[in-house]
Amino acid sequence: MTKIDCLVDGSKFKNRSQTTEFLIKKGLKELRPERTAVILCGGLGTRLRPLTYVTPKPMLPIGGQPLLEYQIKYLKKFLFDQIILATGYLQEQIVRYFSERAFTDVEIKYSFEKEPLDTGGAIKNAERLLRGNFLTLNSDVVFDSLDLNRLFEFHKSKQGMATVVLVKVKEPSRFGLAELGQNDTITDFIEKPKKIVSETTWVNAGVYVLSTKILKRIRAGRKVSLEKGIFPKLAREKSVYGFTYDGYWSDVGTQSDYIKVCRDVLTGNLRVT
Repeated sequence: MTKIDCLVDGSKFKNRSQTTEFLIKKGLKELRPERTAVILCGGLGTRLRPLTYVTPKPMLPIGGQPLLEYQIKYLKKFLFDQIILATGYLQEQIVRYFSERAFTDVEIKYSFEKEPLDTGGAIKNAERLLRGNFLTLNSDVVFDSLDLNRLFEFHKSKQGMATVVLVKVKEPSRFGLAELGQNDTITDFIEKPKKIVSETTWVNAGVYVLSTKILKRIRAGRKVSLEKGIFPKLAREKSVYGFTYDGYWSDVGTQSDYIKVCRDVLTGNLRVT
């Protein structure tokens, strides 16, 4: 306790509990590799117009804060060291907002797109900032009980190129479907089918753990889709796995989706604190 009190005196820590929390987090970080996340923020948000004419989709408010801020706070709970915001459309609003706010224990960096590069092109553009296994998530998805520690452990145990979080939804035809095979392998992807021709109801949740090895398959400066161009190839190679999640999840890609998420916050179905 004497050592803790010495840290409190004359430091940024206000009391013993705050100092103890800092030391625990510091110790946990030293016991594991650095953890990085890429949030894909460069989309135009066309289905949310007119809301996105003046506001980028990640900055639309939910529960009194931008959706992107909610995602960052969620990642902080799992001790991410570095969060990379892959920005494009109206990126100056995102940079200005987060430059005015301090987030302890996590470093926010930016990867700017001069033109839309899609999901694969965006992570390739951020390659210089990536190492090991890293999380990638779309900036328009919301969840409140996805265990990211278990997700990373799952990915490590499978030793694949990619792990895709899968959820079940009422309207699977709006999303990319995934066929699950033995040992949690994803055997096929069907991107937004016009009609359901399979018994599967698992859909791509827009959250992935990726190995940096995947970047070798993406040409720099090219518009490349992970979902349409990369994942189907990995499925044929049996190198992509599905991590199933049954908690709250929602896409915020359309006005009706956005209204639903805001309503869920008000009714307590979605926790944003």
